[in-house]
Amino acid sequence: MLTLVTALVLTLACSRSDDAERTDSVVISGAEATARSTNKSTTAAERARDSRPSVILVVLDTLRADAVSAYGEVEGTTPEIDRLAEQGVRYARAFAPAPWTAASHASLFTGLRVDEHGVGLDGVVVTPESMQMMAEDFQEAGYVTAGLAANAMLHDDFGFSQGFDLYGAPSLVANVKMVKSGQTPPPFGLLDRLTSWNRERDHSRPYFLFVNLFEAHDPYEVRDVNPWIPEDVPRSELDYVQSAYTVSEALCDSLPTARHLELLHGLYLGDVAAADAKLAEVLRIMGARDEASPPIVVVTSDHGEHLGENRLMGHRFSVRHAALRIPLVVTGLPDLRPAVIERPVELRDLHASLRCWALGDACEGALPLESGSSELAEAESRPIFSLYSDSVTSVPDFVREGLGIAKEDEPPMLARDGCQPNDPVYGEMVSLIRYPYKMTWFSDHEPVLHDLSWDPVEQSDQLERQPERAAKLREELDAFVEANVTNRESAGPSELTEEALRTLESLGYVE
Repeated sequence: MLTLVTALVLTLACSRSDDAERTDSVVISGAEATARSTNKSTTAAERARDSRPSVILVVLDTLRADAVSAYGEVEGTTPEIDRLAEQGVRYARAFAPAPWTAASHASLFTGLRVDEHGVGLDGVVVTPESMQMMAEDFQEAGYVTAGLAANAMLHDDFGFSQGFDLYGAPSLVANVKMVKSGQTPPPFGLLDRLTSWNRERDHSRPYFLFVNLFEAHDPYEVRDVNPWIPEDVPRSELDYVQSAYTVSEALCDSLPTARHLELLHGLYLGDVAAADAKLAEVLRIMGARDEASPPIVVVTSDHGEHLGENRLMGHRFSVRHAALRIPLVVTGLPDLRPAVIERPVELRDLHASLRCWALGDACEGALPLESGSSELAEAESRPIFSLYSDSVTSVPDFVREGLGIAKEDEPPMLARDGCQPNDPVYGEMVSLIRYPYKMTWFSDHEPVLHDLSWDPVEQSDQLERQPERAAKLREELDAFVEANVTNRESAGPSELTEEALRTLESLGYVE
C-alpha cells in the first residue's frame, strides 16, 4: 500500500515541474483578480504616466550562499545569478531571520524580526492578518501584484496571500488525496501561470511580482546530467543515496557517510543549477532583460541548508551559519554601479529597501548600494538576531482532535532519533551576530561563540578563549532572549486548517 509519506514526497516533487496542468490553490483569480487589479484611487491618466519601477522579488528556496557560483566557492552552478551580480549589487554577508520557510518569509514581507511577528514561536505558524505585508504596500500604492510560490508552506493557509491581486501555491492536501486514490498529481505549472498573468495584466501600471522557486529544497533529484557528481558514480548508487537518506532526518549519529555526503552535496548543487535555470525563465517571461526601463530585480533565499556541518542535514533544529547565510543580489535601480557589499545585512531589510527604491518612502533602514572601506568596522554596531523554536515541531492535541486527524494517519517523524541529549538540536535557539562574532544561545545548553571571519563552519568555540568579548555578547543576548523569547507574551498556537497541518508534516516541521 502506498504510504502517506511516499504520497507526500511525490506531491512535493510534482510541485517543482512546470506543466500547464495544475491542482493547486489559486486564492484570487479570474474576474476578481481583474477587478482588484484596478486601483480606484488612480485615474487612467495617472496610470498612463506612472513611471515608477516594477519589482521582481525571487526567493530560491533553501539556497545557501556558498552554492551560488557568484560567491566564489563553487563553479558554474548559477550563471543567471552570476550575470545579475555582475550588473548590480551582491551582498557578501546576508542572513536569514530563521532557518525555515514560514518564519523567514514572514520577516521578508513585514520587515519584522521573528520575535516581533511571532511566526515560529509559541506554536504559531500563520502570519496574522493584522500585519501589513509587503504586497499590501504595493497594492495600496497602485501596483499590480502577483505571487506564485512553488512551496506548499506558502499556501494561503499560512497567511501569505495578503495584498496580492493574484496568488497561487500548491495544495498539498488535494495532491495527497489524488496519490492515495491512485492518480498522479499534475505539477504546479509556475512558468505557465506566470506567462498567463504577464500577458493579461494591466501593462499601463507597474507591477510587484513575488516568486518562490522550490528546486533546491530536498528531496534532491538524481539528474541525467549533473557536473557536480563524478562521472564514474553509477546511477544505482545515486538512486540509493537519494532514497536512503531523508535529509531532514539524517542528523547526529544518523549522518550519512563521508562519501554519501559528497554525493548528496553534488545532488543539491544540481538542484541549485535547476533553480537558477528557472530563474532565467522567470526573467525571460517578464522581459526583464529587454525593457528600456528594467524592473528592480531582487534574488535571494529564505534560508540555507546543512550538508553535514555540525552533524546536521537539512535546515531544522539550527541557527548555524549554514542554515542562515543566504545569497542576495539586487539589480535594475537607476544609475546603480556594480558593487560587492561586505557589511552584514538581513533578509528583512528588503522590506524597507523596496519601499524606498520603488515607492519613494523614507530610505532609513534600506540596504546600502555602495561599498565602503569602513563597512566591516561598522558591522559590530548593528546586531542581527535569528531564531528557531521547537514549538513549531508539535501541534497541540486539541488541534489534532478538532481536525479529526488520527495518529495512525500521520507520517512517522524520526528526525532526531540519531541524536543524544547532549546534542544541541532541542529547544529554543537564538543567534546574535555582531560581525565577525556570532554567539548562539540554546535553552538546553551553554552558549557558544564563533568568529565567522575564519570559522564559518563554527567548529572552534571562542567562549573561554575570548572571555571579555564573550561576557559582553552574552549579556546582550541573554537580555534579548529574556525580553523577547522566554518571557514574551504567548500568542498561543495557530488554529491550523487541515491543509496547513498536512503541509507542515510533509516538510518535516511537525512531529
